[in-house]
Amino acid sequence: MRTLTFGALRQANDTRQMEWPGSEQADVAFRAVEVAGEFGEVSEAVKKHLRAIRGIKGSTATVEDIADEMADALIALDLLASELGIDLSTAIARKFNRTSAEHGMQTRLPE
Repeated sequence: MRTLTFGALRQANDTRQMEWPGSEQADVAFRAVEVAGEFGEVSEAVKKHLRAIRGIKGSTATVEDIADEMADALIALDLLASELGIDLSTAIARKFNRTSAEHGMQTRLPE
């Protein structure tokens, strides 16, 4: 399994945004809509994959297609988090641990 940190993603996203034409126009509202669209594409890919598995007529998608859409969704989510000054590593660990505590589970992420 490959390890990628949210910090490395943020650094690469920040660097690439400096290269991306028009990215200075992408504010919080734009990024939020982008996230919604990308997560919608994940759902669409899953639906198409289920078509393939269940033999339903229509366009299909592979697990690799779903993985690509998931990657796009997380990249977009990090761009939104960057706009809002949110560190996803911290936010995820905090929320994961709070949910574990609320449900009496021992599994925690390092904060």
